Amino acid sequence: MKQDKLIEMSSRLLRVGKNKLTINQEKYTNNKKMVDDAITREDNRKIIVAGIIEKKKDTGQSRGRVRILLEKKKLKRKRGPGKRKGTPKARQKSSVYNIKIRGLRNKLQEIKNNNKLNDKNYRKLYRMVKGNYFRGKKHLEEYVNEIK
Repeated sequence: MKQDKLIEMSSRLLRVGKNKLTINQEKYTNNKKMVDDAITREDNRKIIVAGIIEKKKDTGQSRGRVRILLEKKKLKRKRGPGKRKGTPKARQKSSVYNIKIRGLRNKLQEIKNNNKLNDKNYRKLYRMVKGNYFRGKKHLEEYVNEIK
């Protein structure tokens, strides 16, 4: 009961909430008489100076999320027309998928031109190419040979 009163008075002195204060049990047991005799604010100040009642450290707000946002903002800068070199087509990088599909479609066209495929099979294979069925040109050729 005495500890509650002590913390309450100390929280008013230090201008913090009750939950921000802790009692150092080791010092409290050593100076129990001084704590029990404490009535006035001055007595309470002596207890705080003695280190019996301690204020917990302030926990700051994390800036982690803000830092990430700031980094993203920096990446968006310096992209204006003055920084660009080359036409948009020259700057664009084709994806691996596009390069693969173009090669497969060219190979499919070549096979069709050599009269190895009829129109129906060509359309079927064209859709399979679009669906990323084949690993590469060799796989496509093997599949065409199996159909025959």
